[in-house]
Amino acid sequence: MIYGSLAIGLVFFVLFVIKCHNQRSVGGVFLKNMTSIFFIITAVIALVQNPSQYQYGVMILAGLVFGMLGDIYLDQKWVYPADDRKYLYAGFVSFAIGHLFYIPAIIITSGIPLKLLWIPALFAAIVVVFVLVTEKPMKQNYGEFRLTVALYGVVVAGMAGTSMLAAVVTKHPAFICCAVGGVMFLISDLVLSPMYFGPKEKNNPTNFFINHLTYYIAQYLLAFSISLLPAVGTAIG
Repeated sequence: MIYGSLAIGLVFFVLFVIKCHNQRSVGGVFLKNMTSIFFIITAVIALVQNPSQYQYGVMILAGLVFGMLGDIYLDQKWVYPADDRKYLYAGFVSFAIGHLFYIPAIIITSGIPLKLLWIPALFAAIVVVFVLVTEKPMKQNYGEFRLTVALYGVVVAGMAGTSMLAAVVTKHPAFICCAVGGVMFLISDLVLSPMYFGPKEKNNPTNFFINHLTYYIAQYLLAFSISLLPAVGTAIG
């Protein structure tokens, strides 16, 4: 069942990209929402198939739900341009909350030593400094969102760093999936940043495709990781 859910999600994604690569439309929003719904369905199926990992599964599922909410909020900024700032803030908050579910889920389930968490913290700090320092060279203008971008960057890069650390420590397929997903999520946001805060030509079909491809790879891998975990009580690392 889980591979069927992944396949259906892929079909909706392809249709979404074909429909919206040049301009947004109501039909495109529907296809995008269906793509998001199916990463949630994938997580639910994985949790049903692996119920002993309910703690990890429920936390990942919660993160995915907030991710879908973030999608919805960001789409609204195009529908209601007069309120685009409010919807952009709402999108940042929703995605950040999602990552705040992913991070403890990975830490608790992988059993990585807490004394090693300085590594993802350092990684997050480096990424955020890079993002802020390259704002002008990359012809971006964060404006009133500068602090929000910095805080959000800490959370997203922190999740990527935490998942990579878990993959290195445990060498388990579930956390390798999380690591690839975390990196894809980070890449997605780095591509999205100039689309929102850079010159108009950055909001082009190529960046649109890369942004959404990496984003959906991330979310589906996180959902799929639930099915890869061993039963509770079995060693992971």
